[in-house]
Amino acid sequence: MAYDLQINQDTSLSVGEYGGRMTTTTAAVTGNFQAIQFITDGKFTSVSQTALTGENLNSVTFPAGFVVFAAVTAFQLATGSAIAYTRGT
Repeated sequence: MAYDLQINQDTSLSVGEYGGRMTTTTAAVTGNFQAIQFITDGKFTSVSQTALTGENLNSVTFPAGFVVFAAVTAFQLATGSAIAYTRGT
């Protein structure tokens, strides 16, 4: 049995179809991102986002592989390395 699969925008976002940016330094990163995946254990120095409420993300050490899903426009790592996935248009 064959299935026709249609990839919609939500699926495209989840698989990184719009590209991304890898960072392994503590330099500030700006852009229009929809998720940040930690490649190694890491922590933010700062993160500009409007999707999440509650505790400050800077106080959390994220384990390798963890993905923060949020509309992020800028971030800076204190430690670790991460891939920031670009939001679609």
